[in-house]
Amino acid sequence: MSFRLSPRDMSGLTILAEMYGAPMDVVAEMLGVSINRAYRITAKWTAAGMISNRRMRPVPGPSWIFPTKSSAEALLGRQVRYWVPTPKMAAHTKAVLQLRLALTGTDLDRWVAERLQRGEIGQTKPGESRPHIHDGRYFTPAGDLWAVEVELTAKSVAAARNAVFQAHRLAKSAECVGLAYYCRDEPVKKVIRTAAEHLDTTSGPRVRLVDLDEFLAQQKADKSSPDPRPGLRVIAGGAADHKNPQVTDRTENGKAMSQ
Repeated sequence: MSFRLSPRDMSGLTILAEMYGAPMDVVAEMLGVSINRAYRITAKWTAAGMISNRRMRPVPGPSWIFPTKSSAEALLGRQVRYWVPTPKMAAHTKAVLQLRLALTGTDLDRWVAERLQRGEIGQTKPGESRPHIHDGRYFTPAGDLWAVEVELTAKSVAAARNAVFQAHRLAKSAECVGLAYYCRDEPVKKVIRTAAEHLDTTSGPRVRLVDLDEFLAQQKADKSSPDPRPGLRVIAGGAADHKNPQVTDRTENGKAMSQ
């Protein structure tokens, strides 16, 4: 039996391949349909052999879907490791996809996924430390490239300081104009803020710290508002394009960190 996949199907499948997989509620959000409609669409994807027929719940909530290894390789044009959702990675994988949809929607050209970055680096040789990889990078409508990190749990300050340094250095080498940390909860923001205090951004990407859940909620509210108040303009693209009400910049002695 043959199946005809529409451009929307292929776009959704490509995003899933780039982002590893997703729970069904986020799939419905990505497709712009009800969750019942999303189940019918993904049933077609399963019958076409594009996503696994395994329905897993790594954490409480909707089941997850993920492309088969062969379809992910066909969609991405490179070899990939077999992936299934695990409890350890589920929350982070979901959060990064939600952030991607909030920042760039389903535009395939504006987001550079972690899986694609990993493929460009290749496998780490024995004895070598794994290089840092951003959770994503995205282009603003103006064409500026931003690196993105999503932090859901607090690291030790020492570990966070090293991670922030590596992320900032990589952002500079990738010619990003900025590095945005999207954090959940105040303890996480406090650790990242402390870790970034000694970064010298005078000749490199500036750093911004954004409350992840507040940002996602604001983007959702903006999309659901059919008639913004007169005199206000909704600016797409997220914190890289305008000042988030929860984010202010502070610059002292050539060192900058958003609060």
